[in-house]
Amino acid sequence: MNPKNAYFVTFRWLLASPILLARFVLRTVRWVEFWSTAYRHEIICRNCSAAISLVGIWRCKCGYTYKGHLLRACPVCDALPRMARCFRCGTTEKLPEL
Repeated sequence: MNPKNAYFVTFRWLLASPILLARFVLRTVRWVEFWSTAYRHEIICRNCSAAISLVGIWRCKCGYTYKGHLLRACPVCDALPRMARCFRCGTTEKLPEL
């Protein structure tokens, strides 16, 4: 490897490393948020402070009905839900995405 090419590679790495670090940190935060919600039995509604149960009988957008945790992938279409509705006030809470 000639010295000019080595300098260019080093410069390119120094320029890209903060961007790659920021992407890694954001991806890790989303991953932790998803799994911390996935291990809970309920979340709290931001509007009325009622508990929204994440365990029960759920219907997927493909029509399949399953019993269990809301953040479980559908066995038919492999989709994850994006929101949960509060039964007390009717508003929806956005669920974290993986």
